[in-house]
Amino acid sequence: MNSSLSADVFDALHELVRLFRARMRKSMESVHPELTFNEIRVLVHTGRRPGLTQKDMVEHSHADKAQMARTLAQLEEKGWLLRTASESDKRVRCLQLSEQGQALYAQLRQLRDGVARDLLQDCPEPQQAQLLALLQLAGDDARQRDKEFQQP
Repeated sequence: MNSSLSADVFDALHELVRLFRARMRKSMESVHPELTFNEIRVLVHTGRRPGLTQKDMVEHSHADKAQMARTLAQLEEKGWLLRTASESDKRVRCLQLSEQGQALYAQLRQLRDGVARDLLQDCPEPQQAQLLALLQLAGDDARQRDKEFQQP
């Protein structure tokens, strides 16, 4: 494979993600102007995976632990997030959306789906499915290579 082609793939992905984030921010301004993109990410990920831990969220977002703790505290103060002790380990905090958070998550999911559909409207669904499968395969391979790279 042409080495610049590989880099071009990541450039195209980066640009598409940049456009998606910009549209999401603009769309969210009409719903909740005070929400940050990081808060949106936390709400969406928690909505998709209720019961995940703060550690899971740090690993998913690649955010600093202290920054994530502040974001979670802010979301909890706003009444959108609940942090409860794990049944198996009382030191571990599990995340779930409050009733208000679930309503906000439904709005976020709807906006997110609409932005994604709009950005990919000229790409037929079968090609979108193919692209998703290729990206998942590439991601799985990259994670495996990363694990091998990090081992002594």
